[in-house]
Amino acid sequence: MNLKRTLTLITLVIVLVAGYFYYQTTRLLVGEELIVQSFTNNGTPTGSVLVQIPFLRDVSARQPITVSVDENGDGIFSQNEVWMENLMILTRGESYGGFYAARAPVSDGTFAQAVVEGKNYELRVKSQLIETETLLDFSTITDPQNATKGVGIEMAYAETAAPVEITNTDVPDITQRKGECAPTSAANNLIALVSRHGGEDLIPGDPQDFIENLKRHMNWTPENGVLPDDFVAGKNRWAAAAGVPIRTTKVGDGNGISTIDAIRDALAKGGAIELRIALADQNAKAKGGHMVTVTGIHQGEGQTYLDINDPFTSNQGTETVEIRGNQIVNYGPWNGLTILSWGFVQTWEGHPTGELLDTMTDAEIAGIREFAGEEPTIKVIRYGGTYLPVSELKVEDEVGCGADHWHAARGSAVTATDGTAIPDPGPQCGYGKVKENPSIDIPVPKPKGTIEVRGLEDLKTR
Repeated sequence: MNLKRTLTLITLVIVLVAGYFYYQTTRLLVGEELIVQSFTNNGTPTGSVLVQIPFLRDVSARQPITVSVDENGDGIFSQNEVWMENLMILTRGESYGGFYAARAPVSDGTFAQAVVEGKNYELRVKSQLIETETLLDFSTITDPQNATKGVGIEMAYAETAAPVEITNTDVPDITQRKGECAPTSAANNLIALVSRHGGEDLIPGDPQDFIENLKRHMNWTPENGVLPDDFVAGKNRWAAAAGVPIRTTKVGDGNGISTIDAIRDALAKGGAIELRIALADQNAKAKGGHMVTVTGIHQGEGQTYLDINDPFTSNQGTETVEIRGNQIVNYGPWNGLTILSWGFVQTWEGHPTGELLDTMTDAEIAGIREFAGEEPTIKVIRYGGTYLPVSELKVEDEVGCGADHWHAARGSAVTATDGTAIPDPGPQCGYGKVKENPSIDIPVPKPKGTIEVRGLEDLKTR
């Protein structure tokens, strides 16, 4: 009798363990939490939310997903509480998939439901509130027509493209720091592209170190981020310095009319793409801009969706956004028009020997640029009759100054271009407000004692 009971208990345990293992290996979603991020801009709600779904495992293709939220708390999911129906969403193991919905924020603990792969998942909402101005940082823009953080807008509409399905699942999703969407979105793609070709040792272990490197090559400034042409040239400079055969080109157009077609073609050829999106008010007046990493495209039945790794959003993962004409629909961080602009494509151009190129030093790059007639410059601010390098400064927004302002990035002083140590004035506004004292480019100062000889171009080699 005891033996029979023992065998029954063992059998029961085996069945329970097998059932749990089967449940875990067939379950697509992680846990019971649906993250809903709502956004404000200077305290004003944007009108859309980002819904993030945590996935446990990858599947072989996109899955249609329907998400409902019990907004009125009656325990019933009515049709008007369906936030997304049959969206073909990208699933990545142990990562987040997301979409934007024109909905109001909901409270923590609100019941939700996701239907995917024919299964119903009961979920609870976890609410998050994000102030967009902190990271998008439009207040310091001085060149709104060209800066990554501010671009010109014209209304236009793109043509519908043929059905297509392309996805890259190996692209990181690094969260940006203030005003750094351009170098961050580029870092996502460059890390993936280099890793695919065995060059992982060329990327610093700390992504922020890599982003700082890209910022220097891209001539990043806290006022305007990175200008489009500097974005292209900066990545090409980094590739030359790192010794990798990557070339970056600008594709599409500033109003996004041909950009979707260019993105589709680049993805089909194995390229890596960043997308600049232009942010405007409802009257199409330019207010700012943003850069995201494109990881995939899905087109069919008259609909176009892009998969993006957005440096702005937290909880690393991919968001699926709907494209209509040349606009992104219901882009959560912005209350207004979100219009496509330029795309930026990196391609791996190979090397005859199948090996990486020899790394160029900064001095070699500077020499080539000078030989080509490009005068080396340095970004500085004016202060007290001297020039302070931007590379030795940081931007802060301490209470009392009323605006972003300059401080020493390290220590309590900055070394001016003439070698003078200039102490940081401290609170409240340091070396001055960014808006009133923007960075400028000046020729790289000659070292003391340097004698400049002119007219050497007239000499001939004998």
